[in-house]
Amino acid sequence: MLRLKINKLSYNIKTKDNCLYGAEIPFKDGLNIIYGPNSVGKTSIITGLIYGLGAEKGLGIFKSIQNPFKPEFYKSIDGKEINKSYLLLELSNGEETVTIFRYIKGGDINIAAVKNCKSEDFLNTTEMEKFIVVGEGVFSDNGFQSFLYRFLGLPEVKLPTYDKKFSKLYFENILPMFFVEQRAGWSQIQARQVSRYGIKEVKNVAFEYLLGLDRFKIHLSEIKLKEISNELKIQKDELHRKEENLLILSNAEKVDEIPLLNTKEIGKTSIYDYISYLKEKYKVESKFINELSSQNKEYESSNLKIRDNIKMFDFQYRKFSQRIEKISNEISGYENYLERIKANKYKNKQLRKIREFSTELNIKSCPVCEAKIQSTSDDECILCHSDISKAVSTPEQNLVFLEDEENTFKKVISQRVLDRRKMIEQRNILKEKINASENQLEHQTDTYAGKKFARIREKIIEVDSIHKDLERYSRLSVRWEELKPLRKSINKLVIKKDKLKEKIDHYKQTDNDFKILKTIRKYIHSNVRELGLFKNNKQLIDKIKIDASDNYTPYLDDFDIYNISSSSDNIRIILSYYLALLQTSIKLKKSSQIKFPNLLILDEPKQQNLDNDSLIDCINVIDNISFSESQVILTTYSELEKDRIKFDSHIIYEMKHKEDYLLKRIKDN
Repeated sequence: MLRLKINKLSYNIKTKDNCLYGAEIPFKDGLNIIYGPNSVGKTSIITGLIYGLGAEKGLGIFKSIQNPFKPEFYKSIDGKEINKSYLLLELSNGEETVTIFRYIKGGDINIAAVKNCKSEDFLNTTEMEKFIVVGEGVFSDNGFQSFLYRFLGLPEVKLPTYDKKFSKLYFENILPMFFVEQRAGWSQIQARQVSRYGIKEVKNVAFEYLLGLDRFKIHLSEIKLKEISNELKIQKDELHRKEENLLILSNAEKVDEIPLLNTKEIGKTSIYDYISYLKEKYKVESKFINELSSQNKEYESSNLKIRDNIKMFDFQYRKFSQRIEKISNEISGYENYLERIKANKYKNKQLRKIREFSTELNIKSCPVCEAKIQSTSDDECILCHSDISKAVSTPEQNLVFLEDEENTFKKVISQRVLDRRKMIEQRNILKEKINASENQLEHQTDTYAGKKFARIREKIIEVDSIHKDLERYSRLSVRWEELKPLRKSINKLVIKKDKLKEKIDHYKQTDNDFKILKTIRKYIHSNVRELGLFKNNKQLIDKIKIDASDNYTPYLDDFDIYNISSSSDNIRIILSYYLALLQTSIKLKKSSQIKFPNLLILDEPKQQNLDNDSLIDCINVIDNISFSESQVILTTYSELEKDRIKFDSHIIYEMKHKEDYLLKRIKDN
């Protein structure tokens, strides 16, 4: 299996006045320490590595308009406005070397150019491929993700998502397995895992995929089983609801997927047999009625005419009833209006009495507002000084108007009552005609057709009832049959579920999986001891487990492993874990399907309270890892010269003081 090795990273920045700035950072096998104080650019080197790999989402960047770099890479440097900036990232997979070109500013940042050459030869060669890094198509033939997976020999896989779709496993989903970002990365394992694609149980999947566990396929089966179970429940609930509704309508019970009726005629039978019985009965009874009817055609003709008359009279009767109801509603409206007129008349009469009363008693103040009456002008109200010229009307005028209105509406009501009586009379005449026609029809049947024909109407009603039952049960049976596709779908899902469940139930941890997890656990125990965790409590250390129950991260059954230690201990647990993954990959890569890239990128663990002694212990552990097969990139710094001496053999790039920034001026304008 191929590996991922960083050979070189170089920055190239050009200002608008043609000044050139840049930096070149070479990397080697084994431990690569990037050394320097805070805020000089150590993390900018890590940002460049991740950006060059098209995985800036692993830095917490989710929008293409967000630039992961500091302003001196794309905005201005030394007060000079930047015109163009880009990086070159040289990679090796153990068999071939490529250089990736990607703009930071001044070109399309959504495209990466790739050449099969070393970085120093990139500008001197012409053969180049361009790949889509951001947006739609990153997994297409010309997508950067497809290129990266091919380059690393990683198989592309589709995984189920929470919205019942599928998503490719993106590079930024496996990146947190070998990259620990400075800020959030040390809070927990796979802290910067990207969840925006909605992949189910993505942390477990990423681990099983990269560590080559056979359980990866079983895990996918378990996820698929959950999907099928949820879909099966939805479809079963739908089928049950629809079947229950049909069984209630048909007063039946379900036996062997068939509605079973309890009939008076033939006892318990299926809906289909009962429909056959009704068809035959309807056929026989209809034939009998037709034979009787054909014996007297004149009788039938007369009956038909009478029935037509009855229908016509009945229609006219209903029309008159509607008109009578409409007139009644109209009269009711008029009567309600008359009541309001009477109420208004009463109010105006009261007002008139008040005025007369005030005049007779010579009231000097208004009984309402208590104001003194100082004027008796015709233009003012005697009681409250209202301007009479502005008033709408006097009580006397209102009474005249209301009495006129009352008389008018009384006349209208009288006329409409008379109209209603006429219509009621006409409706009564129609009712008499209907009754006479029905009596004539019945008399004609008894007189002209004999006793057999007198029973025709009863037979017709009986046959009509049979026909209605036949239609009803036929419709219900059709609706029952329309549920067949749903039943078929449920049966298919049940078969799929049973097969998957059997596969999962019979799964036993393979020797390969057992060996990989055992090796990881062994290295975690060893690294924890080397880093001095839990005060070297062997009994506690030996109880540390790792399995799928906790996203394949270290845990203890009896304690929360992260709460029985200090904050610096948590960093050491995380370091122990990531180093164990690398150690396991190196040891078992030839004998398993491990896809781990044998690369660790650890961005400044000391920012999260890791002490110098623990960092030195960590470096000692890394020293024992095979350098020819792995690469560890670590950013760090210590104020103590004695610590620097311990790091010295591994420092590949150093910024010596607080003003020794990563980007250096290369050429003046």
